[in-house]
Amino acid sequence: MSNPATKLIDPLHHVTPEFLQDPYPTMQRLRSEAPVFWSDKGKYWIITRYSDAHTILRDQSYEKGLSRMGQVNPLVNLIPPASELRKSTSHWMLTQNPPDHTRLRSLLNKAFTPAMVQQMRPDIQEIADRLIESVRGKRQVELVSEYAFVLPVTVIAAMLGVPAEDRDKFHKWSHALTEMLEPRMTLDLGRINRANEANKELIEYLRPLVQERRKNPRNDLISALVEAEEQGSKLTEDELLANCVLLLVAGHETTVNLIGNGVLALLRNPDQLELLKKEPDLIQSAVEEFLRYESPIQLVRRVAAYDMELGGQKIDKDDMLVVLLGACNRDPEVFPNPDKLDIRRSPNKHIAFSEGIHFCLGASLARLEGQIAISTLFKELPDIRLATEKLEFKQPFALRGLKEMPVSF
Repeated sequence: MSNPATKLIDPLHHVTPEFLQDPYPTMQRLRSEAPVFWSDKGKYWIITRYSDAHTILRDQSYEKGLSRMGQVNPLVNLIPPASELRKSTSHWMLTQNPPDHTRLRSLLNKAFTPAMVQQMRPDIQEIADRLIESVRGKRQVELVSEYAFVLPVTVIAAMLGVPAEDRDKFHKWSHALTEMLEPRMTLDLGRINRANEANKELIEYLRPLVQERRKNPRNDLISALVEAEEQGSKLTEDELLANCVLLLVAGHETTVNLIGNGVLALLRNPDQLELLKKEPDLIQSAVEEFLRYESPIQLVRRVAAYDMELGGQKIDKDDMLVVLLGACNRDPEVFPNPDKLDIRRSPNKHIAFSEGIHFCLGASLARLEGQIAISTLFKELPDIRLATEKLEFKQPFALRGLKEMPVSF
């Protein structure tokens, strides 16, 4: 393997506070000088060009050559204490290839079709309205924890049929699990143990709920999955529990970031905020632009199943490819003036939800939640503004979102 730009460094191997605050200049340099970049530190390829990402994620000619890499640090396979985490994540739909991926997705997809999601609109709107009323009398609120987090976790909890009042537990478990999303190859036993314990506790939390649904089915996703499991051959109990963990974590974590990133983008681009206020029907286009401009999921991974060539570089069998979605979504070859927020942008063929068979199952739900949460916020609190410019983005970098966002109104 040759490194085409030896002076470049891998920004993912040691994520600095400066990179977290604004990763896009670094991504732009990688895309310009080494769009297919070998990280000697991380032992993976970094992909920053839209066309290469599209090839990896979607093109049928590469479908057999690239297999899905689980969204968990590969080191969990080497650490005995992570056995439970390894077992659980091996059943995630996210980490499967066909035919198991096809089987699992067909079961879960029924709850996330655009038609099913649209039926949830009144409930999501009611949650947003209630949250706004709860903060209306305050002069300042922390928007991430009091609004952006509460709305999607309440929605996914209702869908699954778990108590929304346990959201603080979900948040703790989710944070421990998402810490493992970075592609780093450095041993961090503390993170691995925390993730393993969180996975164990979440499974133990869900198991009695599954058992209760066997006796008393309800109109929720856990009941539907239990029914599929009892029909035989479609779903095992381990798969059921593991994918409930996945849905609970993925069903709110990224949408929290979509809402927070979208609000921040508007507050920092007042011309675009005024445009949205004047033309509220632009909210659908605006959410697509937030997804492109500040992608909630910054990277996905694949593993080469055989030797191949990409972007003039020789990819060896079993090499990891880290696709930086955030970089690809600012590729000037596809998006004119990519660093400018433009809520009218059209076309906007971003890949914030990935592409191909692993296109995000909950994309329709995330879009709707983002549209309702952001439009309701600025409609009901039109004078909202940042209470501080000292904002920090959280780790892992793979999920881009603010730690906190104090706002005044």
